[in-house]
Order: sequence, then C-alpha cells, then structure tokens
Amino acid sequence: MSRWFKAATELVLIRNSAELLVKLIEVTRKELALDSVYVLKASQDGRFFECCQNEKKLTWSVFDFNHPFSHVIRSDSSMTLQHSELLYWQENSEFNQLIGTIDILEKVTIIPMFAENKQLQTILVLHSGIDQMDSIETHQEFLNTLSVCANHFQLLHEIEMKKCSSKQLFQSLVEVEEGNKKNHMANGLANTLIGNSDVMKKLRQQVVSAAASHLSVMIQGDTGTGKELVSRAVHDLSTHSKAEFVAINCAAIPEHLLESELFGYIKGAFSGADKDKKGLLADANGGTLFLDEIGDMPIALQAKLLRVLESQKYRPLGAEKELSSNFRLVVATHVNLKEHVSNGKFRKDLYYRIYQYPIILPKLSDRIEDVELLSRYFINNYNTEHKYTVRGLHHKALDYLMSYQFPGNVRELKHLIEYGCTQTEDGEQVIFSHIIDRLDKNVGSEGIAVLEIGIGSKIISDLKGAVKEYETNIITSRLREFDGDRAKTAESLGIPKRTLADKCLKLEIVIND
Repeated sequence: MSRWFKAATELVLIRNSAELLVKLIEVTRKELALDSVYVLKASQDGRFFECCQNEKKLTWSVFDFNHPFSHVIRSDSSMTLQHSELLYWQENSEFNQLIGTIDILEKVTIIPMFAENKQLQTILVLHSGIDQMDSIETHQEFLNTLSVCANHFQLLHEIEMKKCSSKQLFQSLVEVEEGNKKNHMANGLANTLIGNSDVMKKLRQQVVSAAASHLSVMIQGDTGTGKELVSRAVHDLSTHSKAEFVAINCAAIPEHLLESELFGYIKGAFSGADKDKKGLLADANGGTLFLDEIGDMPIALQAKLLRVLESQKYRPLGAEKELSSNFRLVVATHVNLKEHVSNGKFRKDLYYRIYQYPIILPKLSDRIEDVELLSRYFINNYNTEHKYTVRGLHHKALDYLMSYQFPGNVRELKHLIEYGCTQTEDGEQVIFSHIIDRLDKNVGSEGIAVLEIGIGSKIISDLKGAVKEYETNIITSRLREFDGDRAKTAESLGIPKRTLADKCLKLEIVIND
C-alpha cells in the first residue's frame, strides 16, 4: 500500500477539522522531509487567512497584495518562491515572522487546497531546502492526498458550523426563555412592589436579578421606602425560598442583646441564661438572614459577623464547639455606610463583603405617579381587613396628595390612607378633610395652600379684601367638595354650622341645601 494512500486513509478517519490540519502538517513534514509546514485557515467571513505560529496568530487580508498568498488565491494555482523572491516578500512583516531567516539554498512553495466544488479551504505553506522542494508541485500522490484532505476538511467544517449554529440557536432560545421567565417574575412582583413608574419597573427587574445571583444584597433607601418588602421578595424568588426568612433590626435591639439574638447561647453563658437558646444564625441556615439597619451594628459584632460570612462558622455564647450556618445575606440601611466607613463607625472589610449587589429604593416623591395606585391598594386592604366599603379616594384629595412631598414615603402614605378610611363613612370616598390633619404642613405646603386658597402668590395691596377673598375661596371650595352639605363643611372647617351660615350670608355665598 502506498504510504500516501495510507496517510489519506488516516486523515479521513479524523472527525475534527483542527485535528485534521495538525495531522496533515505532521504527515506532510515527515513524508517529504521538510523543514517547516504551515496551514493558513480562512476566517469565518472569508476576508482573512490566519495561521497560528509559535502561539501567535498571524493574519493576512485577502484583498492585500503585499503578500504572496493573495496572488495564489487570485490565480488559483501554486507558487514557488526562490531566495530572491523570498527576500522581496519579507517586507511583509507577518510573512517574515512566518518564514523566518531565509538561506540561499531554500525555497517556499505555497499550495491552495481546493475541495471538489472549487471552493478554497486552506493554504499549505512548505519551507525547506531546494533538493526537497524540486518535485513537490508535480508529486501526484501528494497532491491527491491534499485534494482528499481538502474535501474532508470542507465536510467537517460544514458539520461543525451546523453544530455551532444549532448551539447558538439553542443558547438564544435559552436566553429568550430566561428573559421571559425574569419578566414574568418581575411582573408577578407588581402585586407586592406596587407602582407603574419606570423606577419601580426597574426595581422589580433588579430584585429578580439579585434573587437569581448568590451575592449578598445591600438595600439602601430612606425610611418607609419598603426595604423589608424588597428583602422578602429577594428571598421568595431565590433558591433559598423553601427555607426560613429570618429578619432582625439591628437598631431596635440593645447592643448587649444583639449578639445573643444572632449567635444564641448555652445554659449558664451569662446571668439569666437558664437554658440553651438557638440564635437567628441557626434559624437562617439554608435560608435568608435579613439584617435591617446594619449601619447601627456595633463594631465588635461586625468583626464576628464578617468571620461568619467568610467561614460559615460561628460559636454560640458560652459554647466550646463551633456550629455551621449557610445562609443568604440581605442587609438594609438608610444611612450612608461609605461615610460610616470613613468615620470609623463601620468596618471597611465588612462593607466590601456585603456590598456585592446594591439595590437603591426610590423615594415616593420621585415616583409620585404611583400615589393613586398605592392609595387604591391600601384602601382595598383596609376594606378587606375591616369588612368595609370605602369607595376610594376623592379626586380633590388625590390632587392634594400628588402635590405632597411625603417625607415618610410609602409608609406615610399607607398610614395616611388608613387614617382617612377610619374617618370615612361606609360607602363614601376619602376626602381631603379626612386626611389634612395628618399632613405635615411644612412639606409641600405651598402647593396645598395654592390649591386651597386659590389666590397663589399674587401681590396683595388690599389686606382686608385679600382676607375676604381668602375666606370666600376656602368656604366655597369646601362647600363644593361636600356637595353643599353645610354640616360636613362646618365640621371640616372646625366651626359651628350657625357660624358657617353667618359667614356665607356676610360673604354673599349661596348655599344649596
């Protein structure tokens, strides 16, 4: 059996295009006793030919005729370069790197490898002495082997490209499915993290992403923005959801009790410890530990918490044996922890350990368009809990709330709506007079005053007339609000019904009974 026929048989048994080219180089160099053999592969877009030489990728453009490979591609035929021609082409730096130093008795032969469909697959570069290279271009068995190899390479390349396309398609489908799943989960959060504003939509997406990660989550936001709601949502959507969600407010527990609450203790650990007590770290094993207002945690306890996070080990107070707890950590704070680090109030190493996935909650004043939806939600909850039928929020009351700044954020709105519901009769709407007593007059008061008074900031030159206009506007506006009901109007203004009647007569305000 011809050695080239044997080589061709070995080559067609290979099922990987990269391995095929490696074997081709090995066989060609051995059988022809050459100094060097290189293979140039076409890039995916067909615009370049590439060769890995000494772990460095060399690249030649198909459209650049400052190297011999473009001429070979253009002519569809082999090219043999003598010493003088090699010196000329060595001006191309990549070609020079490939061939290296040229001896006067050396040649380079460049052979394009075509498949049966005349499509160029690779370029073979042979480099050796003159004696070895003289008969290569007419070596029929060798050229036949290259033809077989080119056809096999094309077949393998097509198979690999189809597999790659299938893999990319599958990956795209997975990504689309994951995206749909995340969107579905985010939409599901709309019943908990309520609001149609852009910032709330973004927040729900962040919660879904945070839940899918295994990072510690730091929730930052003002008081009343819903930090515990967000922490609970992170837990519910995570892989820890089947285990416990354990929450503790670091600011609400005295310093000397906080450590025992977290770590637990054994009987006799301190005065009053008459029995063993599991700590919250044990309760949170496999689940989520939520540390609210972590900025108020004592420095000494911060060091112990850091050790738990790093080693998943802790020791109950008075115990000799360490216990393990593997939990997801979620923390929250309304203070600037970075400033606390600068001031020495918070450990720098712990800060960077827990600052892995930050979530910043928006103020209610930054998403004021959500007030109506939130108010409706709180009213519905009130009706369900108290078996009541408050019909909603009067449009004038809503207008007032939309101009308010809400220093207490969503929590303030919730308490405000609940207070208004208690002032509202069954089947009626919550009106502005039901909630005005709970509003901070120093917050958003200018907008409320303009709406209530109706004279804004115009220049006053007649004080007596301005006072009369002011009083007339208030009474008229309140009468309209209560559809002319004098009793409700008088009650809302804090004056007797008779006094209201006198003022209406004096100010020439018509009251419709």
